[in-house]
Amino acid sequence: MEFYDLVPTNENVYQTFVDDKIGRNPKVFKFIAFINKIETSCSLSLDGSWGSGKTIFVKQVKMVLDSLNQFKVKGDYFEQEEETVKTIFSRLCDKTTPVESIKPHVCVYYDAWENDSDTDPLISLAYKISKDFSSEYVFENAPKIQEVVSSALKTIVSGITNIDVNRIYDDCHFTNKLEEIEKTKSLEQTISEMFDSLLPEHGDRLIVFIDELDRCKPTYAEKLLERIKHYFTNSKITFVFSTNLQELGNTIKKMYGSDFDADRYFDKFFDLRFSLPEINIDSYLSYLGCWEGVINLEIFKKIIKQYQLSMRGICKFLKIYELAKPSHIALNRVLYSDSCSKGTRFFEGAVLPLLVALQLTDLHDLNMFISGKNPKPLIDLLKDGEYPYLSLLNISEMPMFKENGEKSIEDVIIALYNKIYNPNIRWDISKFGNNMNLIEFHPTILKMFHESFSLISEFNKSEAEK
Repeated sequence: MEFYDLVPTNENVYQTFVDDKIGRNPKVFKFIAFINKIETSCSLSLDGSWGSGKTIFVKQVKMVLDSLNQFKVKGDYFEQEEETVKTIFSRLCDKTTPVESIKPHVCVYYDAWENDSDTDPLISLAYKISKDFSSEYVFENAPKIQEVVSSALKTIVSGITNIDVNRIYDDCHFTNKLEEIEKTKSLEQTISEMFDSLLPEHGDRLIVFIDELDRCKPTYAEKLLERIKHYFTNSKITFVFSTNLQELGNTIKKMYGSDFDADRYFDKFFDLRFSLPEINIDSYLSYLGCWEGVINLEIFKKIIKQYQLSMRGICKFLKIYELAKPSHIALNRVLYSDSCSKGTRFFEGAVLPLLVALQLTDLHDLNMFISGKNPKPLIDLLKDGEYPYLSLLNISEMPMFKENGEKSIEDVIIALYNKIYNPNIRWDISKFGNNMNLIEFHPTILKMFHESFSLISEFNKSEAEK
């Protein structure tokens, strides 16, 4: 059984850019073109829901900028891969932003969630930035941040600059108000001097990508934002926070209460806010190995858009759908007519993917749908569009269609829904004729589908439950 996923590994980041399998390459160019114009200290937020591909997007931006910077200390990709990236990016460039106009940027990726057990985010972040300037340093898992700062970090930065990084750690701890004021100014100056010493040989500006902040502990998330605001004021630094602002707001409210205005609070830290661009669903489904003939792509694409599934949500949707289908061996053991065969195709191609989408997004609607009380999700899915399942009924030959035209399609969908979930309800032959007999649903087949789906559902919590 094939599973679908797109983990933000270097290989996936590279390959999805080379093939543009997410359809975001033009947006990567526009984002870089904008960043390239920044000439002062700046913090940007890149807002996107969980699983929408924020990490892949910022890592692609970093990959391009690293490839274009001939002065960088080290990169994550082979030279040949970097040349390919540069070639593709050059094709995206236009007259307003030619490739040669892109300034050399030093890029650092910082996973805030991965580091939120550290004592102080300022030390952790300074350490990560300094480490990325060294090509030979190997991080040792020191049990205490003090040990990291006093040995590893000092070795790295002192080897490149004349800055004593122990001062950064010492200056983070205050004993009285006067000392706090004095050391705050000293710390800000120390950090600024560090970047002034690091940048000239490696690039014009430093870009720090802060990822997964919305997943951090509330105290760490707030402290990281405050530390960056107060201490990283160097005019040559740009911060890009890729985060889910709604969830980050919920995190901050855990500290200040549900009535706290998180939106205004963010204005203190983010100079500009961007929304993550949507993916190209056709390209992404193709990348995941979904094509017409294996599934009904039009049904799947409509479900993805209708239920606003993220990249991760699409992967989960496809996984559950594949697992929820009974095996063809089991289905073939049931003897059924041609009309039941059509009913099986209808359920597998339209109803089952709808059940999966409802299970992921709205358990209430799922329960109402399965209990035979709400056909609306199926109506919304099928009423607009030419789907082969409905054409099997020869709707145009039904008496009510000749009288009411397209308006009668909704009644046909409700009748199909009732044949599955309210089998005791009979349709009016004077409206439908005998056409509804062209699609039948074998009780054993329906039971197999629902039992298989229920088994998977028990082990997959919906997003609404999380």
